[in-house]
Amino acid sequence: MIRSQKDLAEVQQPLESLTQSDKLLLRYEEGRDWMAHNQKYLVGALVALVAIGAGLFWWSQQKKADNERASTYLTRVLSYYMMGDYRHAIDGDATRKVQGEQVFGLKYIVDQYGSTEAGNKAALLLGNSYYNLGNVDSASRAYDNASSDYPVVRAQIDAARAAILENKGNKEEAAKLFESAAKRDINNPLNADYTLSAARDLQQAGKKDEAISLYKEVLEKFPGTEFDDAAKRALMQLNVQL
Repeated sequence: MIRSQKDLAEVQQPLESLTQSDKLLLRYEEGRDWMAHNQKYLVGALVALVAIGAGLFWWSQQKKADNERASTYLTRVLSYYMMGDYRHAIDGDATRKVQGEQVFGLKYIVDQYGSTEAGNKAALLLGNSYYNLGNVDSASRAYDNASSDYPVVRAQIDAARAAILENKGNKEEAAKLFESAAKRDINNPLNADYTLSAARDLQQAGKKDEAISLYKEVLEKFPGTEFDDAAKRALMQLNVQL
């Protein structure tokens, strides 16, 4: 069928010649047509978003519950650690019941809840327990699993790993970790100890100039302390005039 000139003119009428109301009406009609043709995809996307939101909420609540449970278990076993009973701290105590549950050890807490904040604390204490029992390989693995958002705790982890390297004779790498520990938080009261330990390791590794520099840093930053005295004695042994 051949269209009339009037029909062709209406079809070819540019958008710019339409009124504002006509433009809005046209866009509304186009949008409604698009939604009608794509309704199943829109519904599918909405269902997917709802499922993702529900999954994230469940995961968040589960993580919170796991951290609370790990914190409870950590509190129960902490007394063994504080008393130096590292074997029970690691393995727990099946003979002791608290609210109907046995006292779970640090190893269990790390294995079951290692991704939680309390689980990370347990990993650090687990490493310390193994180290104090002379099991440096197990201590090293435990420290590798430990992490924290707190600079002071991260410094403790660095220092613990440094102690493992010292034990294995790798003084230079140990010194690097002690230096890292000292830089985590400028207000950490253990920074003097970390810096002095780094200097001693560098000295033993044959890095005399680097060791002297750190000993002098101890003198400058921590005057009048026991670490200041230790640094002075070390510098005198290295024939450095004060």
